Amino acid sequence: MNEITFDKIKEIYLNIKALLEEKQKALIEKNLETLATCDEKLICAYNEIKIIHDRKNEFSLDENQKKELRELSEQIGKLQKNNEVLITHSLNVINKIFEGILNISSAKNADYNHLGKKNQDNTLDISSITEEA
Repeated sequence: MNEITFDKIKEIYLNIKALLEEKQKALIEKNLETLATCDEKLICAYNEIKIIHDRKNEFSLDENQKKELRELSEQIGKLQKNNEVLITHSLNVINKIFEGILNISSAKNADYNHLGKKNQDNTLDISSITEEA
């Protein structure tokens, strides 16, 4: 990135916003390929922003430009928070699914001893025939 201009900065911010919107859609649709692609592109865009931030002394923005970038930053922040909520919710759902699977498998495992042999049923059979004898 040679020359830093307002248009270049704005383009990067708009790209990040679009990527976060695409990521949100991918999270909702559970599309892992799109999610991975968005994350890769977001990393590149965030690296560009870091370069701009490191070179901020090389350019100046007027108040209107700063205001426009601030508004875009706020929109990006909201999208990022929404995505974090979606990711947290997805992780909670996955944890509940694993918990259910583990509960089912541990109940089945309790039927077998440490040698892998089925435990004998030690319940007493009390029927009318047994009582009479």
